[in-house]
Amino acid sequence: MDLIECRLVGIQDYDDVTAIRDDVYDGMDYLPALYRSMMTNHIGYALTVNKTMVAFRCDAFIDDGETMLTRALRVRKGYEGRGMVNRLGDFISQENAGNLRLKRRVYTFGNTNLLKKVEQGKATLVLQKAILLYKGLVSKVVPSLPTVTNTQIRILNKADMQKLLSSKTDTDSLFPQGRIIADWVPYRLLAINVDHFFNDFCLILGSDCKDGDSVRLELMTLAVSYTVPNGIRYTIEIYGSLTEQMFSDHMAEHLRKCSTFDRDNINLLIHHEQGRHDPDIITKTMQQFGMTASDRIHSTMYAAEESTI
Repeated sequence: MDLIECRLVGIQDYDDVTAIRDDVYDGMDYLPALYRSMMTNHIGYALTVNKTMVAFRCDAFIDDGETMLTRALRVRKGYEGRGMVNRLGDFISQENAGNLRLKRRVYTFGNTNLLKKVEQGKATLVLQKAILLYKGLVSKVVPSLPTVTNTQIRILNKADMQKLLSSKTDTDSLFPQGRIIADWVPYRLLAINVDHFFNDFCLILGSDCKDGDSVRLELMTLAVSYTVPNGIRYTIEIYGSLTEQMFSDHMAEHLRKCSTFDRDNINLLIHHEQGRHDPDIITKTMQQFGMTASDRIHSTMYAAEESTI
C-alpha cells in the first residue's frame, strides 16, 4: 500500500516542488521564478506518495488575513484524477480550521467553465478584465525606445501606494471594480495589502493631471515581471484614463525594464477594463514599439469570491 502524507513546505523544498511539473502555461510558468518570494509570506503545502512529492499548493492570506487565495497548484503527471488535489485540500482545510480571521476565498481564472459556481449562486463575480498578449525581442524593441525617460511619469513607491489606497477619491477613480490586481491576485483596496505585492518584481508608474487646485493620478500602470522558460513574462494592469500619448510614455518605460533581464523573448500581457480602455490604442502603441499581437490562452481574467463562514 502506498504511503500518502501531507506536510508544509518551505524555501528549502524548491527543487522538489518545481520538479513536479514543467510543462504548464505554454512556457510561461511563474512558479520557478516566484517560489522563493512566495514562501516568505505565503503558505505552501505538499502531498507525497512514498516520499515523492506529487502535488503542491500555495496559498496567500490577503486583505488583513480575511481572504484566502490559492497562488499555485501543481500535480505530477500520472497522478491527475486520482484524488490527490482533494486530499491535499482536505489537509489544508484542517490546517486552517481554527483560523477565525478567515472570511472568504477568492480565485482568479480564465476558463469560463469555472463561472458555473457564479451562475449557481455559490460564488460572487467581483471583477473581470480583458487580456491582450504581445510578443517581441528585447534586441529589437529596446534600441527603438526614446533615450530619455519622460519626466511626466513618476515611479510610485510603497508609501505612494499606501496613501493611494487610503484615499476614497483616488480609489473610486482608478479602481471602479473595487480591487487592485497584481499578477492575477485581486486585492481589496486596503493599504495593508501593499506589503503583499510591492516587491522587487513590481514596477508601478503614474501620470498626474491637475484637477482644479489639486493633482490627481490620471493613469497608473502596475507591472510584475520575471523570467520564465521561454523568456520574460511581463504583466501590466492598466488603471485610470487611457490616452495614446500617455500610454506610449508608460510602455516605453516598461519595455525599457525588459532590458534588465538576461533573456531576449518578451511575453507581454496587458489586462484592461473593457469599455473603459480602448484596445485599439493599446495594440497600435505596441505595434509602434515592434511588438506583435499573439494568441493567448484566455481572453478574459475573472475573479470570484465565496464565503468561508
